[in-house]
Amino acid sequence: MTRNLGKFLFALLAVIYLPVVGQDTFADNFGSISYSNNTGSQNWSTNWLEYNDDNSASNGYIRVTGGELYFYYIWTENIRRSADLSGYTSANLSFDWRTSSLEAGETLIIEISSDGTSFTTLDTFSGNQSGSFSQDISAYISSNTTIRFMKGGANWSQSNDRAYIDNVLITTTSTPTTDTDGDGTIDVVDLDDDNDGITDEEEYCTALNASFLTSADVGERSVVINHTDTGYLRLDFSSMDNSFQLDINGTDIHPSILEFENGALGAGEEYFVFQSDGSFINSPWTANSNGIPRLRLVVDEYGEINLYGSRNASSTSLEPMEAQGGTPFNTLAWIPGNNNTFTVTNQAGPGPEGFTGELFASAICDTDGDGIGNHLDLDSDNDGIYDLVESGALEEPGVSDANNDGRIDGALGNSGANGIYNSIEDNDTASALLTYTIFDSNGDGSYDAYVLDADGDGCNDVVESGFTDNNADGRLGPNPITINSEGLVTSGSDGYTVPSDNNSNTTYDFREAGAAPTITSQPMDVATCPGCTTNISATVTADQLQWQYYNGGSWVNLSDTGIYSGTTTNTLTITNPTPSENNAAYRLLASNDAFVCGSTTSDTATLTLQVGTVVTNRRITYRVTKN
Repeated sequence: MTRNLGKFLFALLAVIYLPVVGQDTFADNFGSISYSNNTGSQNWSTNWLEYNDDNSASNGYIRVTGGELYFYYIWTENIRRSADLSGYTSANLSFDWRTSSLEAGETLIIEISSDGTSFTTLDTFSGNQSGSFSQDISAYISSNTTIRFMKGGANWSQSNDRAYIDNVLITTTSTPTTDTDGDGTIDVVDLDDDNDGITDEEEYCTALNASFLTSADVGERSVVINHTDTGYLRLDFSSMDNSFQLDINGTDIHPSILEFENGALGAGEEYFVFQSDGSFINSPWTANSNGIPRLRLVVDEYGEINLYGSRNASSTSLEPMEAQGGTPFNTLAWIPGNNNTFTVTNQAGPGPEGFTGELFASAICDTDGDGIGNHLDLDSDNDGIYDLVESGALEEPGVSDANNDGRIDGALGNSGANGIYNSIEDNDTASALLTYTIFDSNGDGSYDAYVLDADGDGCNDVVESGFTDNNADGRLGPNPITINSEGLVTSGSDGYTVPSDNNSNTTYDFREAGAAPTITSQPMDVATCPGCTTNISATVTADQLQWQYYNGGSWVNLSDTGIYSGTTTNTLTITNPTPSENNAAYRLLASNDAFVCGSTTSDTATLTLQVGTVVTNRRITYRVTKN
């Protein structure tokens, strides 16, 4: 049964991050009586060329007059113009039109060709009407894309048979085909652009999650959501009508309304089916019992659109969908520095309305401010540790980085269609999830790769990893920092090797919260006699202990030689001290292997030697103890 649900509008306003998309226009608004007008950002490759007329912009059956391209009494006359669209990934043709007194069989048609010879009709205009035409012409992109206006049926029989064309515009976009990580999947569809084991969506920041359109029989409805610096947008529909259209900044995402129910195709609609076998979604108005959306629409930073669906209400994965006729999605142009408007429209009709889902919007994040977004940066916080290491992905089975470049080895051929390395994902689809948990060592909600002190112990990761931080700012090397195109610090003297694990417990020190030891019982002054044995002790639990002696100018580490033993234990033993050790000062240094940012120094203990004194009275000699 066809489910034509009521119409509603869903308007979302967001300030969007400017993506790396090139946009050009080829235009003619017929502002002057000429066939060589160029009012777009790029010039047409030819002027308007008339066939079977006088090729004059001011005379003949086809001419420019009143700020419009004018046609009357047309038989074999036609006019065309060409543009070089090579190098662009999408193109859209639009213009305004009106007709007057075109009786039955008398029409004006717009045609297009990719070679200037073989033409395809895009639309037909007749009667006494007016309107605006807009259609995606990406399929005809070439170095000689040509549009042509001519009669479409019978000869126009009277001199008052007329048509007018204005504001002819071809809007083009070019999307980078960069494959940053060389895994064979271009960035616009790669879910892990830099192959560091962290998905791009996880590497975005300042995310917004908002539920939308939980409704029933509400008629027309608008919801406004604001989000600053958005560079990625995902709409998940948990239940939906059988057809809809999404408009972004006045441009539909597709030339046709998207229809998902077999047998329900209406005017201006096109079926959307699964790419793999051409089948339809089963009952998209029924929510999936596994919690995944029935439809997912993704608009990335390049304005590219991808659509995915779950086959039925018990599916466990999302699969790519496409127009049954192969018509591509339009490439969208974000508006930098302004609100961007999103409008979802359901088809009008009887029946209960119900549209539920979630919007996810996120900024393109650059944690270290080096001009490279985290999703392309191999060291997102400039601490000298690869994100691949800080994330924990490198410790997963099957993952290696033998050449130490910060990317997973063997990505080419082992990252499937979605760009995530196969051994760390649950499936090779757009809805894939990582099979490991990204490290957040101190559980504060921020991944280790984006913070300078991952374990929160007050000792920066760069130092705990054994690297050099010249100015104690938590970043590798001195200021100013210089980086390369991959976001790696090149001004440091070290970094990007295996981080320290000083206590050899298989946990990197930057993940293991540590602290300087606490001395619970300080060493005390002691007195002894020459040739005797005495001890100086402190109570402390620490990985490393070191007794020191003050030589009059500096503190010197003791070793188990001569009169000293136990120099790296809680108790220093002094055996057979000599008068030169009288009033000597000692202290204990205590440190923990996993905490290199500080040690604990004990109080000073002084050694006093008790020396015997001889007293002579007449002929009797006594030896007394000197206090």
